Amino acid sequence: MKSVALLLVLCVVASACAGPGQPAIATAPAATASVATGAAQASGSTPTTVSAPDALFPAEAAGLPVVSVAEAAALIGAGKLDGRVAAVAGYYDQVSPSCPYPGRYIGPLETWCGFTAFTDLRADARLCRPSGDNGTTCSTPTATNLSPFLMPETGGALPALGNGLDPVPLVLVGHAGDARQWRCTEQTRSACARAFVVDRVVWADGHAVPLTAPQTGDLTTGKIITPRMTLVQAAAAAGIGDSLLTGAPFRAGDIASIDPRENLAGNSVVWLLRSIGQGAGATRPVTEEIVDDATGKLIEELPLALEATYRPARLWQSAILQGTGCCGGREFPFYRVVSSDGTVVHDGLVSGGASGGAGYTAFGTGYESPGPLVLPAGSYSVTAWLATWDGSTAGPERDQCSTTVTLAPLDDTALSADFPSGKPCQIARGPLPTSDALAP
Repeated sequence: MKSVALLLVLCVVASACAGPGQPAIATAPAATASVATGAAQASGSTPTTVSAPDALFPAEAAGLPVVSVAEAAALIGAGKLDGRVAAVAGYYDQVSPSCPYPGRYIGPLETWCGFTAFTDLRADARLCRPSGDNGTTCSTPTATNLSPFLMPETGGALPALGNGLDPVPLVLVGHAGDARQWRCTEQTRSACARAFVVDRVVWADGHAVPLTAPQTGDLTTGKIITPRMTLVQAAAAAGIGDSLLTGAPFRAGDIASIDPRENLAGNSVVWLLRSIGQGAGATRPVTEEIVDDATGKLIEELPLALEATYRPARLWQSAILQGTGCCGGREFPFYRVVSSDGTVVHDGLVSGGASGGAGYTAFGTGYESPGPLVLPAGSYSVTAWLATWDGSTAGPERDQCSTTVTLAPLDDTALSADFPSGKPCQIARGPLPTSDALAP
């Protein structure tokens, strides 16, 4: 029987677990599937629209005119917020119910379990209401709703927000057309492209929110990143003045999880910064800068907007250890990917999760996938190996095997490293993580 080394929430609401794709709470008929993208949507038969934000919101924030949720949704629908930012006022709330195991990979701009509201009217953002003596009924908004994504790089310190009952007025600066759409599956990418991604929280409940760098951590070890430079110093190193929008420090090898176009490797600390360009109207262009924390060197500078000709490939990695029952082994699989010019574009643990049975452990498959590497078309050398891992340090490499893969634009290629007990490792094509395929 398959077991899963992930913390799956037990369904304790509404007396039974919901079926796949349904929220495990009592819901009103308007509730949507629990696995959904954050695309701006106007669900229901009578969407609420307003021509301007409520009077309590500021007219300008971060040097941008403040627009309503309805206006922002129209910009997203017309593609006018792709790689550009707008300051959007609305009422925010969110609730996270217990949910069933999804059975497939969930991209960074999809919501597996939870409802998020960002609407023009406070009443429309209220997700939950008391029901009976002791119950609560929750449903998704029926009005135009942006369902914003607060990401690791989102600037502006805030306490935990949202309880389903008390929407909070916010002004969020955000964009659509985010590069992380390419870390969604092919089936969900177009909807992920319409997700409203928050760069910065600029105003909350009557007060301006100062720009601060969020606390970030190593995606593999969980260790908190402690940069040498401050946000102000990093911005100065990049030549950014008052146009700074947001910034956060990351391990270099994790930058691709924020912007898949940036395939860096290694454990050094770098800053990801975004700055607002000049313009008129409701939106502005944005430039992204990568700065080395140790030297202050500007590593990369590029527009946040994707080029029309951007057609990358996706390379998914997984591994199966045979003869090792799930999931308490001390050895773990690693991958290294090197481009044809010798640049290491990825080097690390197959993160995500592990699952399997009595005779095998699978890493990075199905829901447990850490997501794809998003790479330019070309040829790559791929090496896999096993090593001990104590949560922060890897032991010596052993049982190494290699292959070469040539990726064409828009390829969706999955590789699986098979480590049979007592036999040499082999790398072969594997299943895409659109289903929970684990058997060796």
